[in-house]
Amino acid sequence: MGFPLFVIAFAAALAIVFTAFTLGREHRRVRSAVTRHHGGPPTPYELAYLSGGPRRVVNTALGMLAKAGVIRVSRGGQVSLVAGAVPSPDPIEHAVTAALAQRGGAAPVGELRHAVAAGQAVDGLRYRLLGLGLLVPESALDHARGLLNRLLVTSIVTLVLAVGILIAGARGRLGAAALLVGLIAALLGLSVYARHKRLLRDVLSHAGHDVLTSARGTYVRGARPVAPDLAFAVGIPVALYGLGELDEPGLVEELQRQSASGSGSGCAVGACGGGGGDFGSGSWGDSGGGSSDGGGSSDGGGSGCGGGCGGGCGG
Repeated sequence: MGFPLFVIAFAAALAIVFTAFTLGREHRRVRSAVTRHHGGPPTPYELAYLSGGPRRVVNTALGMLAKAGVIRVSRGGQVSLVAGAVPSPDPIEHAVTAALAQRGGAAPVGELRHAVAAGQAVDGLRYRLLGLGLLVPESALDHARGLLNRLLVTSIVTLVLAVGILIAGARGRLGAAALLVGLIAALLGLSVYARHKRLLRDVLSHAGHDVLTSARGTYVRGARPVAPDLAFAVGIPVALYGLGELDEPGLVEELQRQSASGSGSGCAVGACGGGGGDFGSGSWGDSGGGSSDGGGSSDGGGSGCGGGCGGGCGG
């Protein structure tokens, strides 16, 4: 009985190793297939999308507009338009002020974030990044996700087999070897599955990662550059590292408090991946848990998400 069990366990282990290898190769192929990037220097909102998805985009706009005196964030996370403020021509910022205007000039930050993140302005930003080759289309990962599901099923079946051998009592060297091979292969498969599931939340191509890494090398976390232009003084730091870069604890606290309450989701279709950011990068989302390079953000609340929800999830 020991020999047949060993052959089955060994075959399952080979299936897991082969699927894991194929998955890794497909993952690398998809991310490296998109190589074009002929645009100019990335804007704060392009960096925000690459770094934290739609949620980071909206938070960057909120920080910019608050610092410019266009909006006011009061106690309880209530955002309101400031009377007489000059409207911004930027599509993302215009979407924020337009959403407020549609709600009588004020709205909870969670509701506002959800409305803008799922709106046309953020969707247009995503399509621009896709056109530049900085994001990988969701459909390009269909085969990789199929391999991921196959790896999960194979690993679970192998684990069940190993547990069955253990319960039945592994007899002889071959029985013990079958148990050991089955357990190691199953744990390896589940580990690879967890890692690639996380990576497939991030839709950044290699070019996208290069742009983001270059920006983080230029704008160091916590440096808070002194510049008359809000795009450099506020927009880029918040885009890259989160709301904590506003250096305004009261404003950050109100935005984080609303996030932690779970009011409103910043989710938008195609925003992932973290992905996170993909295909790579920890989990993609602006939720305090990490950005596409694995660094933490300080936007608070929420959790990373995957699949069609993308990195913009979280309250």
